[in-house]
Amino acid sequence: MEGLYLNKKIPVISIVATKSGTGKTTLIEKLIKIFKSKGYSVGALKHDAHRFEIDKKGKDSWRFSNAGADNVIISSLEKLAMIKRTENETKIEEILPLFDGMDIVIMEGFKSNKYPKIEVHRRDVDDKLLCRDNRFDKSTFLAVATDEKIEDMLNLDINNIESIAIFIEENIIKY
Repeated sequence: MEGLYLNKKIPVISIVATKSGTGKTTLIEKLIKIFKSKGYSVGALKHDAHRFEIDKKGKDSWRFSNAGADNVIISSLEKLAMIKRTENETKIEEILPLFDGMDIVIMEGFKSNKYPKIEVHRRDVDDKLLCRDNRFDKSTFLAVATDEKIEDMLNLDINNIESIAIFIEENIIKY
């Protein structure tokens, strides 16, 4: 369970699953609300295997990007967003410094990362498990948030988000 962050340890948990529709995003959304209610600062990092666009066609920032700007920052009183062109996928270790000062960073996806993971599994969605797939480092899987009993893994009740938050707090944030 090591994380790099400006030469200091940063609490990072990755929420992964074999496929879409298992409830990763819903779980993360609920965890964020719980951690915020406890006074933690929370960062969220989403891996998108597809091309995404956060800009709206015709808006100034879109026009700057469309004109070829390599880096566009949108700033307001309440938010700051950056759109940076990259030639290759940016490594997690290069992204984490953007979360300066966070008490925890929750990642969605990045299945092959070296950070601690909780796998989300629902019996009605898929019968496969990443934690049993030899392509992945099994030592990074801490638990499976599931609605069934998974042998040889710590099982967390996917329907009890508060208990999952406590597990993360005890094993990641306060570790």
